[in-house]
Amino acid sequence: MNKKFFRCCVCNDIHFGIDMPETCPTCRQKNAYIECDIEEATKMMEL
Repeated sequence: MNKKFFRCCVCNDIHFGIDMPETCPTCRQKNAYIECDIEEATKMMEL
């Protein structure tokens, strides 16, 4: 099981897990996550 970073395209919420969430817990948008790399996730978390 490899965990990955995922970013919500609507609110930039970062999720770290095996699968991307179906619904964003922050903005409640469905199917809004894309996979991102650690550099992008770190940058988004610093904003």
